[in-house]
Amino acid sequence: MSWALTLIFTGIVAWFLATGFASPRRVYEFPFLAGMMAFAFLVPQIPPVISDMTLPEGAYTAAMGVAVLCMAMIRVGWRENAAPLPFFAQSFSEARLLKVAIVMSLVGALFYFQLSRMPSELTVGVQMSGISVVYLFFGRLLIYGLAIAALCFARRPSWLAGAVIAFDLVFCLDRILVTGKRAETLEIVLILALAYWFHRGWTPPRLAAIAGVVGITLVMGSLADYRHINRESGGFDARQIMEIDVVDNFRENLANGGLEFRNAVQRIGQIDRSGEFDYGAVHWNRLVFNFVPAQILGASTKKALMIPTPEPSRDYLPPTGTTETGFVDAFLSFWYFGAVKFLILSYLMSRIWASAMSGSTTGQIVYMLSIVPAMHSISHVTDWVLQVWVHMIFFLAPALLLASLHQVKSRHRLVPATVA
Repeated sequence: MSWALTLIFTGIVAWFLATGFASPRRVYEFPFLAGMMAFAFLVPQIPPVISDMTLPEGAYTAAMGVAVLCMAMIRVGWRENAAPLPFFAQSFSEARLLKVAIVMSLVGALFYFQLSRMPSELTVGVQMSGISVVYLFFGRLLIYGLAIAALCFARRPSWLAGAVIAFDLVFCLDRILVTGKRAETLEIVLILALAYWFHRGWTPPRLAAIAGVVGITLVMGSLADYRHINRESGGFDARQIMEIDVVDNFRENLANGGLEFRNAVQRIGQIDRSGEFDYGAVHWNRLVFNFVPAQILGASTKKALMIPTPEPSRDYLPPTGTTETGFVDAFLSFWYFGAVKFLILSYLMSRIWASAMSGSTTGQIVYMLSIVPAMHSISHVTDWVLQVWVHMIFFLAPALLLASLHQVKSRHRLVPATVA
């Protein structure tokens, strides 16, 4: 049964990738990118785990069953003929959009700068907390500015939009080089690529897309070494980084397995045995954790707002910096029925994609900022994208309202043409 489920899982992943390679426009759609994440992050970890006799009996089968259901729900939820979301139908003043991008970039850069001044042992390869989380929370505005400026530049190149993009990339690249964050790297690449897709119909050559998936898969196993070097050296150390043997690390990953899928197997096995579920309370608790400031309301008030959830067993000790995959929180909420989370996420992403493809600037911005968090429903947690959407409601939505043509009449409307 274990091998059968494993073959089904890899078959679904291969199917998602094949659809993108066959039709280049699909490389920007959620199923392809979710397949890429599963292929690069999880598939190399599976072979040693399936034969690991130290894992609880039946735990691998349960975990792979959940993984198969969740991946299948991504395909079921994605609607090729999805209708655009009506509340994304706005027109904008291009001049005001650029002003919004400038202000957001400047505010976000201030917090990115403060974050860069913190010791590397507090920000590289560790679970961040305290003031560093606050800096990241407001530093997100810089990414909003980058996405808006990229859309404006792709529609009509201008020195102002180009300057905003260059300014934002300086701060983004500094953080990427120092911390080795794959999410930030992928997000920057997709923001720029999607901007040119929405306005110019640009897609990467098929061979480039295949090479990208293979390259990401090879590099994924060396990120721990990358972060360790930067943490120990206090910054980006090009000499030591060039000495990392990427191929050898990949071979070791294939031979010994990664930690994330092993974490998922252990955790799902434990949940299955205990029969204790949180029924979705984890999502509320994370919203409280991220958006209720303990410094203002007090730690006791913040704790009181959280709903008690089942705790992992005492013998479950995942290494710091590793994840459990989104399959775990799906199973923790509703047993195997938790796969519905992936169905809902994929359906919503297809509606946002439809809005973006219909020419909605709001839909394009939201998709550009949502796709990487959505991909991390595979590798991390299913509600990463939910946190991003709530953050957008508080910060991005008011900014876009200011740039709306309901506020000002302008001859420079940003109404992109739909790409067939």
